[in-house]
Amino acid sequence: MKKFLFALICIFSFIALKSQQTNIYIVRHAEKDLSDKTNTNPDLSSVGKNRAEKLALELKKIKFSAAYSTPYNRTQQTLKPITLQNSIEITSYEPRENKKLAEEILKRYQGKNVIIAGHSNTIPLLLEAFGSNAPFEISEDDYSNIFHVKINKGKTTLKSLKY
Repeated sequence: MKKFLFALICIFSFIALKSQQTNIYIVRHAEKDLSDKTNTNPDLSSVGKNRAEKLALELKKIKFSAAYSTPYNRTQQTLKPITLQNSIEITSYEPRENKKLAEEILKRYQGKNVIIAGHSNTIPLLLEAFGSNAPFEISEDDYSNIFHVKINKGKTTLKSLKY
């Protein structure tokens, strides 16, 4: 009986520790429509829409509690399939206020999964706000990265994936 109780306590302790990990997934918006050079807020191109669907498929096993996007069409459209999958809304954030965003997410979504869409020039600053560094420079034609920031007991780790 003591062994059973000990095993049960160990299992619940492991579950409690695991649930304290906050997972932040940071992605760049998918390919934008460049047909109108004067449009400062373009939609996704057809290739970009396909990539957004592919991203949702890649992350379909993850239950997201929140989705954050800059206030641009391309970032919001990149997250749209994921928000539909998870029945959540997109919250806009100001790309110059990364530290404020990180503080809000860590306070409101501790132990949960959050996805953020940004831009090639804002992702390194986002990673920094969460206590990590960009492992490489994001080129202007690279849309295939997922940066998975894990925060557990004040320790931050980063995993970079391609999709």
